[in-house]
Amino acid sequence: MQNQTEVKADRISALPDSVLCHILSYLPTKNVVATSILARRWKLVWTSLQKLYFDDRQSRRLPGMMGDPMPRFEDFVERVLTGTQPTNITTFFMHCSRPVDLSSFHLWVCSAVRRNAREIELYLDQNHRVELPEELYVSPSVEVLKLMSDFLIKVPAGGTCFPNVKILTVQLESPENTLTEKLFCSCPSLEELSIQAYLNDEGPTTKFVISSSTLKRCTLWVATEGEMFTQAEYKVRITTPSLERLHIMSDIFGKFLVHDLNSLTDVILDIVYGEWSRVDPNRSIQLLQQLNNTTSLTVSYGMLCALDHAYHKWFPALSHLQHLEVAVRAIGWAVLPVILSSSVHLQSLVLRKQSRFAVTEEQFGWIEGDIVPNCLLEHVKKIEITGVEGDEDELILVEYLLKYSSVLEVMVIFFKGSVSKLERRDIERSILQCERILGGVGENFLYMPSSLPDGDNIVEGVSVFSVHACVYGIVVAFYMKTIASCN
Repeated sequence: MQNQTEVKADRISALPDSVLCHILSYLPTKNVVATSILARRWKLVWTSLQKLYFDDRQSRRLPGMMGDPMPRFEDFVERVLTGTQPTNITTFFMHCSRPVDLSSFHLWVCSAVRRNAREIELYLDQNHRVELPEELYVSPSVEVLKLMSDFLIKVPAGGTCFPNVKILTVQLESPENTLTEKLFCSCPSLEELSIQAYLNDEGPTTKFVISSSTLKRCTLWVATEGEMFTQAEYKVRITTPSLERLHIMSDIFGKFLVHDLNSLTDVILDIVYGEWSRVDPNRSIQLLQQLNNTTSLTVSYGMLCALDHAYHKWFPALSHLQHLEVAVRAIGWAVLPVILSSSVHLQSLVLRKQSRFAVTEEQFGWIEGDIVPNCLLEHVKKIEITGVEGDEDELILVEYLLKYSSVLEVMVIFFKGSVSKLERRDIERSILQCERILGGVGENFLYMPSSLPDGDNIVEGVSVFSVHACVYGIVVAFYMKTIASCN
């Protein structure tokens, strides 16, 4: 009887309200309020919530039911804001996928500000820009602000905006330069900035000015609303002495001017460029020159194409670079040895082969330079190649890297998901039985399941399908992706 009583005991309900609220904070507020019908003990637990998540998509009818979204979302928000007790809340999330009464929306946001919310995320689907409440601009409590739709933002006349916001995300559609030139420079505590901008062909050149002595991480995402041959143009001026990480994603190549990036260590350049582009490819060289102090660089295929078209004139020295990740397809093999020769202290190299189009042998493949890059001879210890399909050019590349990488310790090869098991075995044998490289070592295998010798997993969702091979003291590991293919 005693054991049966212990099994039936409601241990969760016995927890203090603070613990219950912490557990319930991981659920949407709609579900949390619903716990009030469980028992008398739960009737008022939801009133102590400090994280409020409102999403009108959860008020829609179930699949198969007809009609518009169910009404009373606004009433539900009012009930929760009126019924919750804490004067301080940590998080306020509001997602309105359909038009709502704007006066009510402003009251909701002001309520969160007055309750000293530290994190506010807002999305409002309207036919026009909605102005933010003035109280949000001067809030001393908000540290994380995510504006996930195109709001009408007005920088206060005093020049200071969002005084204690450390993390800011904004979405801008065809923004005016009066905003992009002032907003980001007006946040005195900013540490992390994410900009999502949509541009069109109409209007003047969009200018982004990012000037901050506190900013550490910056992501700029620019997309065009027009066609591939768009005439949209934008310029970016960055002055951020504390910036550590810069990520640029864009389907057009803007003009970049950067200053004082003395702390920058990690750069990702995911920029589209093609034969059809009307942009001067020398912008890629100019941008790379301004970022030559970084220690880690990731270059997209589009960026590599621009470099391939421009490097014949001049190429900057990347003397501080230690990690390089490059995506290659039909174009870019000619400039790759140039990049390696400029990266004299490179220690880690990642090549991502993305052969999405049928190309001729003359267009695709490793091009051996007259001089072996110094980084291969003295510094590169780890090489990773993804998207391997067994083409002849891949074997030539692997042979070259094994031959000249004098201090190489690990080479990791990821096969494309479409490669069959039999084909993988043939490719593996072709690499490992190359007598000119192996020097007669042959298939001397070491078993290292699902990890490299240091014990660290390479990629989540990746498993070993064969053993590791020791080649001149270099561990060569063959992997295949079990979740998604390497494109």
